[in-house]
Amino acid sequence: MAAAAAYEAKRRRQIEENKRRIEELGLRQLAAAAIPPQAKRPKHKARVPGAADTAPPRRSGRVANLPEQPEYREKIMKKRVIGMTAVERSYAIAKAKAKELECKLGANYPTFVKTITQSSATSFCLSLPPQFFREHLPEHVKVITLVDEEDDEFEVQYHKTPRDHHYYMTRWKWFAINHKLDAGDCLVFQLIEQTKFKVYIMRARSYLEKMTIKTESF
Repeated sequence: MAAAAAYEAKRRRQIEENKRRIEELGLRQLAAAAIPPQAKRPKHKARVPGAADTAPPRRSGRVANLPEQPEYREKIMKKRVIGMTAVERSYAIAKAKAKELECKLGANYPTFVKTITQSSATSFCLSLPPQFFREHLPEHVKVITLVDEEDDEFEVQYHKTPRDHHYYMTRWKWFAINHKLDAGDCLVFQLIEQTKFKVYIMRARSYLEKMTIKTESF
């Protein structure tokens, strides 16, 4: 126990001696002088909107001199049009013409557009837009009259499936065959009377023939 007390006393005397020497040599002042004063951070000024807000965004020096890049959406759309076959383009034109005619017919008489597929061109029945028929035809209707552009009339039967509430036009095949409908043709149906539709036909093959003639003329 006495040895520990003697060691502690000796240690404290050594600490005091070291402090005295540090003070004599001025080491504390030298250390303080060697450390540069810490620079004060500037306060951020509130941003005032001005002409810089309307300046064009800064660009990297590597791309500053490059021309503006076109919209990628436009590229994709152009690629889709260019990538279409002549048949696909004729389908698209027929549909666009049908929509254009539908707009011209106005809203006085309800209309809808139907694109003919390969199967519906020869099928006994034609599927119909449910919402249109729920809104514009009475429930008890069983027969519909179609009037073509020559004012010839064709009677077809009208059905609604009770389970899935789909609407169909049966005996449709005779109208399709009589008018030589083909895949890609677009029809505009205009309800001119309670159960009578005026039908306008946009034939895709007519636009295909026009494109073929233009190609051959070059």
